[in-house]
Amino acid sequence: MSKKDKEAKAETKTNEGSRQNQRQRAVNNPNDVANLILMQIDAVNSKKDDLTIAIKGLTDLTKQLTRAYAEHTMTIQKLAERVKELEEK
Repeated sequence: MSKKDKEAKAETKTNEGSRQNQRQRAVNNPNDVANLILMQIDAVNSKKDDLTIAIKGLTDLTKQLTRAYAEHTMTIQKLAERVKELEEK
């Protein structure tokens, strides 16, 4: 590995480290820590609420589809019986 390659690799690592430090901020004040944690808890609770709403919607849809399937199955059975009766005549 040439000297230029080594320098480029070291610079890349330095840039990646500084980018990561920019994403993460140091919090020293306990109030800031508490606020940050509360914000994260609110975000998680919001996502949980969204998922709960989605699951309830899917459950309702599943119930409707099951009911429709049962009704269609009964209709098909009645029609099959009616066809048998007409064929016998």
